[in-house]
Amino acid sequence: MRTYNGAPAHTDTLPAGTELWRIHRTDSPFPPNSFNSAAIAPLEDGVTINTRTMRVPRQGRFDPVHDHHVCPGGSLLGGYLYVGLSVGAVVAEGILRGTDIPKTGMLSDTALAEVSLTRMIAGEDITVAVLDTQAGLAAINQDGSLTGCTWRDYRDSRITCTNILVGTPAAAGVRYRCRHGQDERAVMLVERGAPPDITIDATGDLADRGWARDRVIDSLLGDFGLVLDIR
Repeated sequence: MRTYNGAPAHTDTLPAGTELWRIHRTDSPFPPNSFNSAAIAPLEDGVTINTRTMRVPRQGRFDPVHDHHVCPGGSLLGGYLYVGLSVGAVVAEGILRGTDIPKTGMLSDTALAEVSLTRMIAGEDITVAVLDTQAGLAAINQDGSLTGCTWRDYRDSRITCTNILVGTPAAAGVRYRCRHGQDERAVMLVERGAPPDITIDATGDLADRGWARDRVIDSLLGDFGLVLDIR
């Protein structure tokens, strides 16, 4: 992964009214629009992990780094929230990310067990740093490895993203291409003292028949060419 050059990132605006999506555990005690500010994962080097004897670190690609020795100013970003800009984005990262796709292209119904789909609405314009265009990445001396690396390099991607946001004070998050859905876009938002206004519009359990399950099944077929075995 390349070293951030300190330049402000290109920015774009998610206008008020933008739909934001999440797939999350149905039994989660936290509202889908809540920012994680109290349980930010420690920074861990995945390159040194032996998966036969050690667990995979529970850190996300862009979780803010609050250690001022590593990322000065990073703690001012506060908590974070990952959202998709489409149903396809959260299907990619919330379902396909942890699912082996068989030769038949037919997924077991268990892929939708114990999770729900939530549609949220941005209540205000939200400025985000652009990490999903080649010009945007070039401006900050980055390439596709920032958004496409595996969990083993999340230490570097977390540090880089935190420094980009510190160096782009107008941005309340970053927009990026989903690793498991190349046509889809996701956003990692940060609080910066006052989190963006995001309201919950609707939630549906994917284990039950209804609008949420229908949207996910439609996305699996339309966006990924996959079908769900509902026998």
